[in-house]
Amino acid sequence: MTAFGFIGTGHLGSMLVKKFVETGAIEAEEILASNRTQEKVQRLAKATGIRPASSRVVAELSDVIFICVRPLEVRDVLSELAYLLDFQKLVVSVAADVSLENMGALCPARLARAFPSMASEKLQGATLLAFGDNATREDRGLIVGLFQAIGKAEVVEEKDFGTLADLTSCAPGYFAALMREFVLAAERREISAELAERLVKQTLLGTAMLLEEESFAGLIKSVATKGGITEAGVKVIEREAPGMFDQLFQTTQARHEQVMKNIEGQR
Repeated sequence: MTAFGFIGTGHLGSMLVKKFVETGAIEAEEILASNRTQEKVQRLAKATGIRPASSRVVAELSDVIFICVRPLEVRDVLSELAYLLDFQKLVVSVAADVSLENMGALCPARLARAFPSMASEKLQGATLLAFGDNATREDRGLIVGLFQAIGKAEVVEEKDFGTLADLTSCAPGYFAALMREFVLAAERREISAELAERLVKQTLLGTAMLLEEESFAGLIKSVATKGGITEAGVKVIEREAPGMFDQLFQTTQARHEQVMKNIEGQR
């Protein structure tokens, strides 16, 4: 039986544990978890049936260890536990901007990176995956299978994580921010904000379902009849949105580069 460990049970780590257990991807008794704040891991254990432990015990007894701490904390975790993380272990980091190369310099374990989305809480998220050269075919199959159980898993080039994360992990926040502005614009036209938000949310849910079988361009064509009201609105978006999204990618890329610079500065 494979034993799974989770070091860090904040929002993301807890979500992964809960969803893996709820979907049956991992049995609760197969999971050990640790957290710097003991109360958090104890609450998670009570809610899910997993076993709380120290980080040392998690690393020692687990075959697959998920590192779910902040990027600037990964070095300390791996350095402290490196003597336990040999080639017999598979270490999967969910920390943004900590590269496989950075991890490989700290421990000899087999390595992978996962970039989940909080949308996986509804079993609809897309998780980006990348694997180290020392990861086996069995490792790849195991990790892909786990994340497929809570959404969709995409194995991608590690160098593309930053841009692709804007489309996956960050996107729920972006979509919510865009829809909030949509609602605020309606409010400025004397529409109740509560009514506008309720209608937009319902329409967004229906649109997502339509997009399961249709491309963006296809749905636009279906809704925006030539010379109609929707077409006029679409033209405004096509005119105004490119600059905003180009700036978004530039800004987030700069932030990724700053975090990576800070990580490199820890050496």
